[in-house]
Amino acid sequence: MKPKFLLLLLLLCSTMLAGAQFVNGELYLEINLTASPQLTITPKGKNTNITVAEKDGLISRKFESSITINIMNPETLVHYAILDFTEVVYKAKEDENAVVRDFFAWENSRLKIKKELQHFLPESFTSEEEAKQYALKQGIPIDKIKEVQVLNSTVQIQDPTGNICYMETPLKIHSEAELSFNSDSYAYSGDFILKTVKKKIVLNQFLPLENYLAGVVQNEIGDNAPAEALKAQIVAARTQALNLLLNNKHKADGYDLCNSTHCQVYRGKYLLNEQILQAIYECSPEVLFFNGNLAETTYHSCCGGKTEAADIIWNGKPINYLKGVSCINKVNSYDLSKEKDAREWIDKHLAEGEMSSWERGALSWNKSISYNQLATNAGLTSINRIEIIQRGYSGRITKIKLIGNDTIFLNSEYQIRQVFGNLLSSFFYIEGPYRIAKEIVIIIPQQTIKIKGRGAGHGVGMCQVGALRMARKGTKYNEILLHYYPGTTINKEWIDD
Repeated sequence: MKPKFLLLLLLLCSTMLAGAQFVNGELYLEINLTASPQLTITPKGKNTNITVAEKDGLISRKFESSITINIMNPETLVHYAILDFTEVVYKAKEDENAVVRDFFAWENSRLKIKKELQHFLPESFTSEEEAKQYALKQGIPIDKIKEVQVLNSTVQIQDPTGNICYMETPLKIHSEAELSFNSDSYAYSGDFILKTVKKKIVLNQFLPLENYLAGVVQNEIGDNAPAEALKAQIVAARTQALNLLLNNKHKADGYDLCNSTHCQVYRGKYLLNEQILQAIYECSPEVLFFNGNLAETTYHSCCGGKTEAADIIWNGKPINYLKGVSCINKVNSYDLSKEKDAREWIDKHLAEGEMSSWERGALSWNKSISYNQLATNAGLTSINRIEIIQRGYSGRITKIKLIGNDTIFLNSEYQIRQVFGNLLSSFFYIEGPYRIAKEIVIIIPQQTIKIKGRGAGHGVGMCQVGALRMARKGTKYNEILLHYYPGTTINKEWIDD
């Protein structure tokens, strides 16, 4: 066990540099670009200045070439302590001897940024096992043990000529020219924040919410989408970003949102154009509300005909505006929860002349998987029978049973897609003979299992292919949103400055 005064030093060093914050009525976010033991920053082009400064700005360096950053003594960055109590405040005192974490809350129809102060017992430990042994002896619950990060750590910065300097994190990095990080194929410019979290270098871009959306929308629905489809996507993505912030999933990771599909795909200025900027301007800062709260504006590539109910896909509580709607008028005469209708609809030709290649590929597709691979994916050595037990409103298979040397029951749309070979969606049928007994579809698998499917993604919320179709026919973005999220309203008043 370390001396008690060490924990005090750790706590004094553990006030995390603010992530999201309101600046002149605008929400700024930290979007994570990479997290790794070592960071290489490479300028794109010549005559590039990379400014690196410590938090207080007193120490600053400029680099005109690539730099490599390493953590000094990473083994000392994490200690373990026992949580005593927490409190929530709007503003932490400068001399507060506690770990401070920002988190998001929704109060009175406004997004608020609060601070959680974690107060710890005076003991500190270098390993989690030491902390557990101490807690057991003292009768303290194990879940009270927390990692305490030393955020103000020292990093080594080296340029290609071998020149080395040392700086203390968190660091502020700025470049007007584009930079790539760890050989990423995408490049970013502007303001960045570097931290050390969980023995890794965490590099985030710091930018306004609207700039973030300008790096999201084209990667989600396409840079050449009609203006009304772009605006529908922007409002949905803006609302979804706020929902993700309220979930506080990355609170302990050192950033607000990641740049992958776990949050929303963000690629900086890649594929950005004037049409996207104009669309953002015309619908800023609109979000969707339902009964005074943010609506859950999940979206997906292609429903295939009907969107799906959220509670069917995620086994949660029914959501009034996410119960599933018809996306194409022709589908109204089909009950896609029935095998016969689902097969007939999947076989129907639906592609339209204005569709892009990705839209066509999402709307209708074929795939095959070998008998052996399917068994391996399911954790079986043999499969004698496949039973489709339930399809949802959209036709997606939500419950299926694989019977062989053992019986595997899958009741997750995503899990079904993975087991059958990473399918675009679970709205598919298996070609060949089948029979129905007590509404259960029974299939005897062949050596090669041929699959014919429709749609891409989970099917809940706005269908991007459907939004594009509606926009091309002249439907306004607010009507598109109301179609996919019925009962919601557009609201601009959500900022708590």
